[in-house]
Amino acid sequence: MRSVAAVLFILIGACTYTEALGSGTTVAHGGPASPTTDAPTTTTTTLVITTTTESPVTTTTVERPGDDALVTPTGVVVAVLEQTVDGFLVRTPCGNETVVSSGTPVRGVWVVVDPGHGGEVDTGAVGANGLMEQDLNLVVSQALEAKLIVRGIPVLLTRTGRYGSTLGARTALADHVGADLLLSVHHNAPTQGPSNRPGTEIFVQHDSTESRRLGGLVWEHITEALSQFDVQWTAARDAGVLSVLSTRGEDAYGINRGPETVSVLAELGYVSNPPEAELFATDEYVETAAEALANAVMDYLTTQDAGAGFVSEPRVFNPQPGIGAGACVDPVLE
Repeated sequence: MRSVAAVLFILIGACTYTEALGSGTTVAHGGPASPTTDAPTTTTTTLVITTTTESPVTTTTVERPGDDALVTPTGVVVAVLEQTVDGFLVRTPCGNETVVSSGTPVRGVWVVVDPGHGGEVDTGAVGANGLMEQDLNLVVSQALEAKLIVRGIPVLLTRTGRYGSTLGARTALADHVGADLLLSVHHNAPTQGPSNRPGTEIFVQHDSTESRRLGGLVWEHITEALSQFDVQWTAARDAGVLSVLSTRGEDAYGINRGPETVSVLAELGYVSNPPEAELFATDEYVETAAEALANAVMDYLTTQDAGAGFVSEPRVFNPQPGIGAGACVDPVLE
């Protein structure tokens, strides 16, 4: 491919994508919301990609649907089900319905980033250095969010703090806002055998060619970026881009099985491996991983590149179920 310049313009009425709220969350907004019983207006977000080659310039315009999530006054992201005279009827991180009186509306989301795990019940893996996977996933996701915003890509996190949320609520949020993709960020355990390169595993939706393409781009960018670090890596024999099926023959992981949105679950490395955990605790790692993920997302949205690292045979595995609604405790919303 010849030289390509991608220019992204976000047109959300008079909205800007610049206000940071709570745990590093940045959202598009048009000022404080005024609750109303009228049906909410539909806002259209337009992505304009200008491609420059030796040929005349061509411009592609893609229409995006507007609405519908909210960042509450405490920085928690929730799906907006409707506006009421009392505020907003929302779906909480634990999948409950409740009314919040105010918040910052989010419209025109293209990318949903899911920091895996969260809360006292679902901490994820823990490294020998005490590094909790839930915290590491969130820090990397927030850094990725910031990089996507700078590139003009509207993004939403499923979790903005150390609290729980159900897989159903996470996947429903991505579908509800009409995102182009859902990227779930994780760090793996238990430790596998020694490897001369990162043991990155990207789990994709079995029947989705677009999920496979997104997974290939994430694997390609992450493994190339992390290979610069001199670390005693660990990896499974079949590490790469693959689908994981339950013994019932369906996608084993709810983050892949649940949404209609194109999704991948990215295990960037092994937090259970002490040398990797020491690396993961550094700012340099967070910056490198976030930049690689941002590049992968950009390539997915603006090219037809396929990526690399594909494993032909699915893995068969029955994972433990994620946090259930009964064990999930919603964070304070306002």
